[in-house]
Amino acid sequence: MNEGYSFLQLLFVKYSDSEYLSEAWTPINETLKQFLQNSTENFKPTSYQTTYCQIYKTVCKGYKERLFDDLKNLVTEHCYSLKRQLDESMQKMIDDRSNTRMNLFFLLFTNLLHQYRRAIETIVPLFHYLDIIYVKPKVRSSIEQELLLLYKTVIVESFLNHIFILLQHLINTSHRPSKETIDLLLHLISDITPESAIKQYDLFKRYCDGEVVFSEIASNDEDMITSAPRTASKRPV
Repeated sequence: MNEGYSFLQLLFVKYSDSEYLSEAWTPINETLKQFLQNSTENFKPTSYQTTYCQIYKTVCKGYKERLFDDLKNLVTEHCYSLKRQLDESMQKMIDDRSNTRMNLFFLLFTNLLHQYRRAIETIVPLFHYLDIIYVKPKVRSSIEQELLLLYKTVIVESFLNHIFILLQHLINTSHRPSKETIDLLLHLISDITPESAIKQYDLFKRYCDGEVVFSEIASNDEDMITSAPRTASKRPV
């Protein structure tokens, strides 16, 4: 009994700033970067468990706000890195004006969004305790919603109109993306910005099961009627 009490006392002893950086954020940061960059080929399940425990311990030691801010800053930095890739690809497309370049830009946008969505699906469960202790009750949101909102703000709002214009052009050429690629993009878009799916109703009806997409959007709106209207769909990608 005394051993258990001593463990709890130790668990809730607050980190110093230097301890937070060295024992918590530095290893957590390295793990998150691997997920964001999709470089997890040699990542071990034990490392995932270790990171979950590090995050849990950090929340217990009084650094929940700092941890949440550092997470958002890291992801924001990553989003701007992706935006630079898209900016470069878009400039090449503008200079070249070929259907090939347009298709490459379209595929890059789709692939980056897909990779980001997969990374978020891996990262969010690591922060489950932070989500229920701090983000949901204090921020009135969730970590998933906040991270999707970052991508929407930095990238989607910058390029989405161009993407829809390109798609409408490419579908009438020999460089049209595959139906599977179009379907993937539209489902990802409906997750991150459902209002855009509604605006592009005809496109969604043509390339994916539009009725399913719009019924999911309506269901999400009902679920979030007392919350901020930025819920992401829970459909697996």
